Amino acid sequence: MEEINVSGIVVSGEDRGEADRLVRILTPELGVVYAVMRGVKKEKAKLKFAAGPFSFCQYTLMRRGDMYTVKTAMQIESLLGVTETPEKYVCASVMLETAAVAAGGVNAADVFIQLLGGLKTLIYSEEQPELPCLNFVIYLLVHGGYIAGGERQSGECVAPLLGRYIRLFENKFDCRIKSATLL
Repeated sequence: MEEINVSGIVVSGEDRGEADRLVRILTPELGVVYAVMRGVKKEKAKLKFAAGPFSFCQYTLMRRGDMYTVKTAMQIESLLGVTETPEKYVCASVMLETAAVAAGGVNAADVFIQLLGGLKTLIYSEEQPELPCLNFVIYLLVHGGYIAGGERQSGECVAPLLGRYIRLFENKFDCRIKSATLL
């Protein structure tokens, strides 16, 4: 079995059986990878911290066929500040979903860096949460070749503009961004 070390952010996950979890991890090296985390739903699981969305860790993955298993994880930085308000959480969730979709068609390392920067802006900035989310979605559309490049957005009426760009993203990437319905 091949063992690799990658840094990554968990973009989604689903329960598998009684104690396991299947997670999608966005990595700059491999793009989005699926990995099983064994036993993380147990109360005293050592890797529980690394199995939820927004977990930013250094993962050691074991490859078996097309699937990975997480062997170990070490937290790089806490991104849980995005859960400070419902608005930040929804915007951060939109960013995770769009990053997971776009990483297949755009350079995964660039998507990863932009996602990390956007999440940190959500955590540490006083600006309205929709603004970094909007700028991230626009970045993905520009670098995916779907719209011409433009200036970073700022201003008062960000929410309606964000809704329009998310619909454009869904059409261009042929996907549905579930968390966008909460905006």
